[in-house]
Amino acid sequence: MIHCAFVLLPAVAGAQATANLVLSNGPASNRFNIAILSEGYTASQLADFRGHATNAISTLLSRPPFSEYRNFFNALAISVPSNQSGSDHPASGLYRDTWFNTTYDPQRDRVIGFPTNAQGQGKVDALLQTFLPECDLAVLLINDAISGGSDGSERTAIASIGFLAGEYLVHEIGHVIAGLGDEYEDPYPGFPASEEPNTTRETNPNVIKWKAWMSPGTPVPTPETGDYANTVGLFEGAHYNSTGWFRPRLDCAMRSSFSPFCEVCAESLVLSFYERVRPIDAWTPTNLVLSWPGQGTMNFSVQLVGDDVRSRSPAIQWLTNGVEMPGATETNFVLNPAVLGNGARSVSVRVRDNTPLVRNDPGGLLVQTVTWTELRLISPIALAGGSFAFRVSGNLGRPVAIQASPDLVNWSSLATNAYGPGNDWFTNSMAGNARRYYRAVTPPK
Repeated sequence: MIHCAFVLLPAVAGAQATANLVLSNGPASNRFNIAILSEGYTASQLADFRGHATNAISTLLSRPPFSEYRNFFNALAISVPSNQSGSDHPASGLYRDTWFNTTYDPQRDRVIGFPTNAQGQGKVDALLQTFLPECDLAVLLINDAISGGSDGSERTAIASIGFLAGEYLVHEIGHVIAGLGDEYEDPYPGFPASEEPNTTRETNPNVIKWKAWMSPGTPVPTPETGDYANTVGLFEGAHYNSTGWFRPRLDCAMRSSFSPFCEVCAESLVLSFYERVRPIDAWTPTNLVLSWPGQGTMNFSVQLVGDDVRSRSPAIQWLTNGVEMPGATETNFVLNPAVLGNGARSVSVRVRDNTPLVRNDPGGLLVQTVTWTELRLISPIALAGGSFAFRVSGNLGRPVAIQASPDLVNWSSLATNAYGPGNDWFTNSMAGNARRYYRAVTPPK
């Protein structure tokens, strides 16, 4: 869970940081955790910041594809006072004493940066370590009426509370969490020439990275006319170049304010959500190594992320011994162990997000499989000198205790190990032992 806290910051006399929960949808260990941090808010303005932070999260999660995955997110507002309000504006000769030392660029007074050293990013990292170590995205919310923002660092976005605050926020977060590129055409000398998910120099229709979204017959390059306004194609002008670089759509949030994310950008964002969040929150039994009962049934279940997953169309499939069970497509599954037969036995559940927002998932991020296996001792072999060995099967690398007994009543532990592939053999090197029974148990006793 996300916890609120209070800490005294010794770097500035009297400066105190507090944290307030903005949104909680589940455990931080399996959620996309966002921290909104105050910048340019004086102590008397921090109450306003908490309202602004709440509005920022509401704005973000109202925009597709974030809105479809609202239950994936937690959010925390971290309040730390600045000595003065606002941010630096070198173009106007205005400089403010703020906690994170942000500044607008001196040319267009729009792009906002901050130091990547201890005076900027270091302060962000210190606050996150105190309040939200599991943070996936930090946002500096700047108390300045001039609209601006930037992708300040690898996991920190910056946005002001100006008129276009929501547009800058959504755009810059697209940069930070999904690596999306700007689709602007204005020259940016020295900007790296590496492609992003939504920009390319490729013109061969067969190898365009977003070809799965392109309809057959779409002209390449795609004309910038109204006939293709709702088409995924190859539109020239992106990555700060008017020629030679291409984007998927005529317009997109990565190109213009008040435009939605195109299909290619939305797909990249959804994949970035699943890099942090797995489809399954919990499962029962919690122990994935089981001993099947001789009689009776066993109950299995999974809990999916969020209470309302209908918009994501999750497909659930239960399997026994790797074979799909017909009709077993609910969160609960009742098993008669007799259907498992002899030999290696297992029960699995596979959950897949069938969202139409993703057509390319090469890493299988939208799929999660949980498997319960049986802990078994197999393949005994005799060794020289009277010793022997056997394999420990079905343990998934968990600690396992090998025990022996002369009468199936009194058991003594011989060894404990995390058995797994390549290390799943137990060897009894003591020769001359009397006949004994052996078993494996987990967790070890």
